[in-house]
Amino acid sequence: MTFFERALQRIDAANAEDPNTVLVEGEARPAELVYSERMSAMLDRLVPQPSEALQLAARAQHLRRWTIPRDTFSMDRVGYHRWRGELKRRHADWASAILTESGVDAETTARVASLIRKDNLKTDAETQTLEDVACLVFLQHYAADFAAKHEHPKMIGIVQKTWKKMSDEGQTAALALPLDASVRAIVNEALAPVANSDRAAMPLRDVAVILAAHGDRGGDNPNSTLLGHCAALAHDGIFHSVSAGILRGEPPLEVAVHAALAGGAKALAVYPMFMAEGYFTRKVLIQRLAALEIPIDVHVLAPLGADPRLPSLMLRQALDTASKHGFPPDATRLLIVGHGSKIGPASADATRAVATVVAEERRFARVETAFLEEPEFLDDALSREGNLPTVVLGFFSGDGLHAAEDVPEAIAETRANAVYAGSIGKLADLPALIRASLTAEFDLSTGR
Repeated sequence: MTFFERALQRIDAANAEDPNTVLVEGEARPAELVYSERMSAMLDRLVPQPSEALQLAARAQHLRRWTIPRDTFSMDRVGYHRWRGELKRRHADWASAILTESGVDAETTARVASLIRKDNLKTDAETQTLEDVACLVFLQHYAADFAAKHEHPKMIGIVQKTWKKMSDEGQTAALALPLDASVRAIVNEALAPVANSDRAAMPLRDVAVILAAHGDRGGDNPNSTLLGHCAALAHDGIFHSVSAGILRGEPPLEVAVHAALAGGAKALAVYPMFMAEGYFTRKVLIQRLAALEIPIDVHVLAPLGADPRLPSLMLRQALDTASKHGFPPDATRLLIVGHGSKIGPASADATRAVATVVAEERRFARVETAFLEEPEFLDDALSREGNLPTVVLGFFSGDGLHAAEDVPEAIAETRANAVYAGSIGKLADLPALIRASLTAEFDLSTGR
């Protein structure tokens, strides 16, 4: 057993002493042990291959919390903050003692204590991640009980404060959680008022969303992935309506706009499902919207490929794929494949830009780009180092011929030691990313 494993085991043993219990699938279990397990599970969901220090801090977040009850301090705001401060200090001290007894080195022990105390929350990425995980665990597992015990306005405030604590990545993950229906309704309401006083207040339920796309050129079921994203966004009832607007195919952009207007939408949000700011987003889309003389406010967001939340989503998908196929990331190449163009640089520039951001995380041995329509061509990139473990990720918004056929065929034909992580457009978390961008556009996310 390693020092790390021994420390986790001792943390669990300490939390297993909690006399308070919760029912989990009909079984009464120690409450803080269950909480620590939920923290670890959420961390694994949010961060591929987290550091050992972050794993230990997540597990010890509420270490022996029952020993310092809330009523130990005055039942007012000052007492609450004193209680919270004492908890952080004691959790860190108890965790440090366990880690030291388990043989964990002094540097890691000090790091775990710092994370638990939430030192440097605004500047330390791992500390922020731990805060995100705690907020996500609260929303998924504990918010419903809170809602049953507190008046509705107070619960709205609790959710708003929780939202402000999270990073953009945490907020995106929160929107993708399988929340209790009552909690989902509270979250929707908490995010609804516009925070910017310079703009007339407009609830999201008055905003019609259109996912604008070029349209799949082929495949057995064209635009099915896009329509699936629309359905996922519409499911929670946050927006007035959500529909697809195809520039070259069905359903056309114009039909989506007319339907939104006929339904009484008070604003229109257009999210371009394109990977670059190019001809279709800068000219075709804008011209076709202008020709409709839309009588309500129209917000055209940055395209999917330029969304600042996208690189972290791509990295997570790539790491998950590498893990499933036994490819150690530090010995694996990540190859991001874009369409490219013989006409203009926009597609290639966008692909290289996102690859640069992903590479900055230093999770893969190398991060490279390849293209279908310009050098370096995908076939050449795969053949160049055929034995190097490679994860291929398609920088495509749709699921047409390029994503579904061209890339897998290139991998098969070159016989490269490569696995395909799929295309960006098919990622399950994409609707949550789009939802986060839309709420941010209307100043609804946190007021950050």
